[in-house]
Amino acid sequence: MSQPRKLSSSRLRVLLRRNQDGIIGYAILSPVLLGFAIFSIFPALFVIYLSFMEWNGVEDLPVWAGLKNYSAFFTQGDYVASLLRAGAYGLICLFFSTVFGFLIAVLLNLKVIGSAAIRTIWYLPALVPFAVVSQMAVAVLNPVDGLLKQMMTRFGLEPIIFQKSALWMSFWIILLTVWKGVGGTVVIYLAGLQGIDTTLYEAARVDGASKPKMLWHVTIPSLRPITMFVLITGIIGSFQIFEPVQLISRGGPNGETNIILYRIYQDAFQGFSFGMASASSVMVLLATLTFSIIQYRNSQRSIT
Repeated sequence: MSQPRKLSSSRLRVLLRRNQDGIIGYAILSPVLLGFAIFSIFPALFVIYLSFMEWNGVEDLPVWAGLKNYSAFFTQGDYVASLLRAGAYGLICLFFSTVFGFLIAVLLNLKVIGSAAIRTIWYLPALVPFAVVSQMAVAVLNPVDGLLKQMMTRFGLEPIIFQKSALWMSFWIILLTVWKGVGGTVVIYLAGLQGIDTTLYEAARVDGASKPKMLWHVTIPSLRPITMFVLITGIIGSFQIFEPVQLISRGGPNGETNIILYRIYQDAFQGFSFGMASASSVMVLLATLTFSIIQYRNSQRSIT
């Protein structure tokens, strides 16, 4: 009986010795992996579980509802419209953030006096919490004593009540989102620009290429991986616009600026329908994955 034990223990020591590096690596990563499992994987699985339930989040236990919540998503209320509206807002914001971020990065990449300070100024909006930005916008757009109303009155113009116009409220939501997010895009593109091999520009200059041609045929192709990263992360973030809708428009007027995340917030924390809110969250996840996969495949085809 003692010999098999000794044999098994020796095999265990050999196995541990062979996989020592892997064991040490997993031991170092275990706190991160545990935190990821607790704060990311488990909540995601729990949301999927709740999407098939009816639960108010306070009383009793979740009750099985099957596909009732998903059926309600497509047949009741404005869920599909709010999802499409969020996608439209997000794609518009992504387009302007990508284009403006690239152009600003190209300008900031030039060697001028004070370039470091200018780069910092462009990134400052990304550091300001969206709640603060939204409250400032509310003060500016206030129909009673807002800054814009006072300026229009002073110049003899008819004040505009922005809160009554879905077009104007959509404009301000998109403007604030682009203004706050373009700084991160600028930093990413700026890092990509500084990583481009300078010999490519020298070869193009020898061939007689002008600066616009070098931008089109050297800079943009060299930044394709960066652009793919910006687009995929932008698509993920495009469905996460929430603070400006909650704090500025509150989904108005008449729900015409209501987007899916604000609808989820209303279902969960105002209507106490956690099952419906979870089903909407799953639909947002599926939409985000679909657009991300499509963009990734298109980017891979363009690279090859």
